[in-house]
Amino acid sequence: MTRLKDVRIAKLRLNNPLCLAPLLGVNCIAFRLMCHDYGAALVFSPMIHSAGLVKADDAGRASMLEFVKEERPLAIQLIGRDPQVMVESLQYIEPFCDTVDLNFGCPDKDILGQKMGAYFSKHPEQMTRVISAVAGATDKPVTAKIRIGWDSQSLNHVAAAKIVEDAGAAAVVVHGRTTKQGYSGRANWTAIRQVKEKVNIPVIGNGDIWSADDAKRMLDTTKCDMAMAGRGAMGNPYLFRQCVSLIMEGKALPDQTTEQKREMLLEFIRLYGKVQPVKRFTELRQHAMWFCTGAKGAASKRLEISRAGSKEELVRIVKKEFSLKG
Repeated sequence: MTRLKDVRIAKLRLNNPLCLAPLLGVNCIAFRLMCHDYGAALVFSPMIHSAGLVKADDAGRASMLEFVKEERPLAIQLIGRDPQVMVESLQYIEPFCDTVDLNFGCPDKDILGQKMGAYFSKHPEQMTRVISAVAGATDKPVTAKIRIGWDSQSLNHVAAAKIVEDAGAAAVVVHGRTTKQGYSGRANWTAIRQVKEKVNIPVIGNGDIWSADDAKRMLDTTKCDMAMAGRGAMGNPYLFRQCVSLIMEGKALPDQTTEQKREMLLEFIRLYGKVQPVKRFTELRQHAMWFCTGAKGAASKRLEISRAGSKEELVRIVKKEFSLKG
């Protein structure tokens, strides 16, 4: 069994070492809540652009700050490069979050063009000004998410993590891929272990957690303090229940049956209708398509769901399609 210990990020104590990654375009309130309810000890918000948050009017800002108390502990992720703007944005997010996460890992071309996100993997020394300014302006623990380097020829994960630590961050999230990799190829867990061996703050490992076995192996082999699941949790919040059971209790839970996945999807649709302040049917439909993963006849189910034009039609299709034998 994986070692059990007190899981903390500075003063924030967590129930287990599992967390949900900050998935842009995925982590709506309903999804974060469901992942939390299924076992994620800490859920991350989607990336929020600090400059956009500061410049927005009240209505625009409200649309960027869709959070509810039931999903806490919550980490809100900010992206930016101007320390002053990053600090100014804190006033808007602090009432909602338990930790502030700084994004130094997004590989999107537009983000790189603005010299933000994973741009810092090529210039890690520039993280210091941002981290130290934000950490000095809030009493919330500040974490930073990094990549292991710009490309395979310029791995600098240990040096970057030490910069994060020295600048005052309470933990570092290490995505085990380079900026050039994006989300392709295999994550380098050896690099995560090397970071854990060299820093004195908690390390959160990220990359290639598709199953409970993956989460356990990451914790065991890298010795990191927490494991972060991202794409593996899309349409599958149950992954966190499996992870918690295996890691905390040593019990492997079977994958859900198609019928169980149907009930979880219907649960998600009900939750979405209850907690989302602004209902976006296209968002709900996309989540329903993700929930098909692992079900019998997943491709045909996705096709039928993609044709739904309303929540009521979506529910009818789900009940019908998930009752078929694939």
